[in-house]
Amino acid sequence: MNDQTNSLALGFMVAKGRARSASVVGRAGQDVFVVEARQVGHHFKEAVVLEGEGGSAWRMTSDEGSYLGGTDVAPFPLGFFNAGLQSDLAGRVARLAKVRGIAWTDFSVSVSTQYSLSGSFVQGTGQGYADAVGAHVGFQSSASDADLAGLVQDAIAESAAFDLITRPLENTFALYCNSRRRNPTSLPASSAAAPMDPFLKYATPPAPLTGAIGLNDLIVKTGEKTAGVPSTPAASTPTPGNRVGWVVNGEGKLDAASGLYRCKVALDRPGSSHFAYLSDETAADRAPSGLSLLSAAIAFCYMTQLSRYIDAMKLAIRNVRLVQLSPYAIGSASRGLASPCDTHLFLQGEAEEDVFERLQLVAANTCYLHQTMVLATPLNVTVSNSGRQIT
Repeated sequence: MNDQTNSLALGFMVAKGRARSASVVGRAGQDVFVVEARQVGHHFKEAVVLEGEGGSAWRMTSDEGSYLGGTDVAPFPLGFFNAGLQSDLAGRVARLAKVRGIAWTDFSVSVSTQYSLSGSFVQGTGQGYADAVGAHVGFQSSASDADLAGLVQDAIAESAAFDLITRPLENTFALYCNSRRRNPTSLPASSAAAPMDPFLKYATPPAPLTGAIGLNDLIVKTGEKTAGVPSTPAASTPTPGNRVGWVVNGEGKLDAASGLYRCKVALDRPGSSHFAYLSDETAADRAPSGLSLLSAAIAFCYMTQLSRYIDAMKLAIRNVRLVQLSPYAIGSASRGLASPCDTHLFLQGEAEEDVFERLQLVAANTCYLHQTMVLATPLNVTVSNSGRQIT
């Protein structure tokens, strides 16, 4: 890290919006979440996420652990995605329960996400896979089994986050090499106008909003670690014909009094640090929504793969930054809908232009979260009440 970003909280509000996105609070309509991200250090990344037109903006940071040669000061990208799925589901369950008059004294959400990687970064044959997503909602409630099961089923149906993982999307890309746009030929090309380069837009690093209250614990490194001896970067590199697997586990609870969701997320890999997230799915707008966490995750994961390929091939490419447009909607019959993600990648360096495009392609192929969107990821949802399994 080469500027003041490492002295700030890992997450905070940058700007207060006029109103919460319809996609967050369960109203019909569409909003485009915009992520502006840059690489600050080797794997340390910073992003500003705007929750749609008129929404608030949140600064978030991400890093990798020792297994990828990171400095482990901020959450890994896949942790953001897991936390985003948890929060989005919890918020929708709570909102629908209130509308339906379903009472609960407590409920928790847990999510497990599984990924794997095959091939070789050096040979450019790396391929990422989203293998499975499991979600569980556990209630303490006097409601009937049928009411609770239907509640969770309808919350999943309303969620653009879960639509993103279960319905294939063809994402689009644009590439800017030394300030010159080059539409890719190896990936679906974006038809959108060029957004402003984050390096030009932000003359100084984003700063916490003056007067913001209670935002210092949005993202926290807990100090806990997964048991075992940490692995080295070499142990996390796949070889041709083999796969390296990653499992992310997270769980949290909705606080009935405040409406805030608090969760912890950990990579199931020895020595991995655990991180906690605070999110808000209500109109109060006190913390990022699950859709914000999820959108940041996609950008962060893609940037990790860019860094890995640049390192593996020793490419003369630097100053990685991107702008990502992620549309989310609630349509007819309260159906949540995710649209293709549009990623504008800005790079500088002395490499040939076809090398820049090769980098863009390899990163898209190995990014677990882009691959989550490309194919329908198997989803298993279960529900329990007072420890008794319902579904």
